[in-house]
Amino acid sequence: MFPQLPAKSPKQTWLWLAPYAAIGVFALAMLIVTALLQWRELDTARSALEGDMHWAERTIESRLHAHQDFLSELGREQEFKQLTYESFQVRASRYVRENPEIQAIIWVDTDGKVEWVAPNEATATFVGEQLDGTRLTALQEALRIRRELVSADYRDANQRPAHDIILPVQRGSADIGAFIALQSLEGLLRATLPAVFTARYSLTVVSADNREVFNNSSVKPTDRQLSGAINLELPNNRLGLNIVAYRGGGAWLPFLPAALIIVLTLIATVTLIQLRRHARHRAATEEELSAAYAFRQAMSNSMVTGLRAIDLTGRITFVNAAFCRMTGFDESELVGVSPPYPYWPPEEFAKLQYNIDTALAGKAPPSGFEMRIMRKNGERFDVRLYFSPLIDTNGGQIGWMASMNDITEPKRVRVELERAHERFVTVIDGLDSAVHVADARSGEILFANRAFQNIYGFDAIGRDTEQVTAPCRPAPEAFLRDPQQITGDELPCEIYDGEIQHALSGHWYHLHERAIRWVDGRTVRVQVAADITDRKHIDEVNLQQQKRLEQTSRLITMGEMASSLAHELNQPLSAIANYCAGCVKRMQAGNYKLDDLLTAMQKASTQAERAGKIIRRMRDMVKKGDPNRQPIALPELIDEARAFADIEAQRTGTQIIVALPEHLPRIVVDRIMIEQVLLNLVKNGIEAMSDVPVERRQLTLQARLLDERMLEVTVADHGHGLATEDAEKIFAPFYTTKPEGMGIGLAICRSIIEFHQGRLWVSPRREGGTEFHFTVPIEESSGGEQ
Repeated sequence: MFPQLPAKSPKQTWLWLAPYAAIGVFALAMLIVTALLQWRELDTARSALEGDMHWAERTIESRLHAHQDFLSELGREQEFKQLTYESFQVRASRYVRENPEIQAIIWVDTDGKVEWVAPNEATATFVGEQLDGTRLTALQEALRIRRELVSADYRDANQRPAHDIILPVQRGSADIGAFIALQSLEGLLRATLPAVFTARYSLTVVSADNREVFNNSSVKPTDRQLSGAINLELPNNRLGLNIVAYRGGGAWLPFLPAALIIVLTLIATVTLIQLRRHARHRAATEEELSAAYAFRQAMSNSMVTGLRAIDLTGRITFVNAAFCRMTGFDESELVGVSPPYPYWPPEEFAKLQYNIDTALAGKAPPSGFEMRIMRKNGERFDVRLYFSPLIDTNGGQIGWMASMNDITEPKRVRVELERAHERFVTVIDGLDSAVHVADARSGEILFANRAFQNIYGFDAIGRDTEQVTAPCRPAPEAFLRDPQQITGDELPCEIYDGEIQHALSGHWYHLHERAIRWVDGRTVRVQVAADITDRKHIDEVNLQQQKRLEQTSRLITMGEMASSLAHELNQPLSAIANYCAGCVKRMQAGNYKLDDLLTAMQKASTQAERAGKIIRRMRDMVKKGDPNRQPIALPELIDEARAFADIEAQRTGTQIIVALPEHLPRIVVDRIMIEQVLLNLVKNGIEAMSDVPVERRQLTLQARLLDERMLEVTVADHGHGLATEDAEKIFAPFYTTKPEGMGIGLAICRSIIEFHQGRLWVSPRREGGTEFHFTVPIEESSGGEQ
């Protein structure tokens, strides 16, 4: 498809670059020479500046030392009282005239008051004037250190910068005053430095903190400046003198030679470029063709899609590198080959030949052909081939261009996803529970398994879930969260978990609904409804059976106690008969008193009530009824149970001890059920002590407040105790340690206690015997004595 172009003749590039290199070398040499000349000029100027700076420094320092020496002479004469006022005026005035930078020389006392001023006509200060501010501070410092110093600069009467040269004078060990020379900084520079120096340089006096004190010119130097600094070390003061040299010409002057050299170089370069342009224009077409070919070739080889071109007869005219990598064949093994191609598997010849014939006829489908081909090593893989016409520059078709993509891995993934989806649907449809998914916002059912469709109809998908599930849907207030207000950050979260009955079929379902994120990112509600109708029925049957077992247990207990109850009833009945017979005999004999008869009849009535209570308790114990939990005092409940147990206790010689704390709260229980538990535990405790000595036959009933919700009751005996293996199985149904027992008493007791949200357990006593503990709920509002 892309014929190889002839190799280009090597270009002698160096011939074209030689003139540019020569111009560049010449320009560089000229720039270097110019830079050397400018550097030499700058070095000469710097040397001159350094010499002038040294001369100025020596001159100024010599001038300052002369002033200090003169003040020292005056000070020595004043110290030895050899200096008079007239002598001071003559000498100081002459010195001031010879040194114009000195405005005046004065003598001050230790308090800073001016006493002498020379010359008399000086206007800088006057006799009797008091020093203040910076000047007074400097004077005090000089008197303190007893050494000459120079004050900080200040503004004189003409608002010009000045400072004082102060020489303190002592006589013996006492300060008597000081000579002060008022020196103008401007005058100092003018007197010490000639006019030619100040004309060449800009002078700036700065203080120790780099503050500008005086400048001899308002003209700022140009950027082409040479500068230096002199430090004047004065006693107790440090002044700096910045010197900047004025240079002729503008800032652009040093760059002028370089600019001229660059302009001439550019002119020569542009001329060469114009000469070369014609030659380059002639080779432009070849260059463009070569670049276009290289680009198409690089683009073709860098693609991951395999490209193949065939002519109108099916012969391969081009393949790219990706096509060769896919099939494992080299380009030389494919170009020029007609069908069947070497990458066709033998078993796919017929199908692949049909596909190539369809493509050559111009009937290839837009979606391409999905086919299986073979690598050179025999490995099979799946591809999708797209065909498009190949048009030449004249607009005529010269063949077909095919692009081939390896779809082995995508196809495998797609197949795996289809199989996984099929397995998922099979599992979900195989569940007995009804599962469906609905949009949390719109309520549209997005998915429903077969069990759900069997219940609500096979047209449920796409409908509103509230309408479809209306017969078996919880009330809105029963939901834990409003599904339409759940945000994406809260997912997943529970919405509802409970049991509900289908309004039409009557079936019971356990609904579990939660909000999750769906595959497309939106929030959906997933509901699982498990049919629990059979379990509900079993629970009801078990409840009825439990009630029958409880009643049977009470009947068995009453049957075992029948003989004792008969003995108990025999006493009140015999007493009634005796009282009635005595009354009859007395009335027949006529020997009676009305009070005696009345007393006898009252006693008979009391015994009848006693017998009635015994019969009523027996009837309440054995009658069948629904649980009725009501608040009741624990001592009252124990007394009623003890009334039954006392008969057996008296028969066996067992002492029942009730040890209850005061102010126990009332408990909320079913009276008959808890009475049955107490009676069963007391009866078991009495029977467990049948083999111990009579003096140890003690059964203890205790209670304590466990927490703010539960009360713990303990029944403890001194019997033979329980073995470890028996303690683990004692509450199992039909397990007993008694030879005649049925094994349902303690199992029923545990069921009763668990029905009251309590717990029943057993523990051994250290001194021998067994303790049975159970907990029952207390009345929340009750806290006092019952």
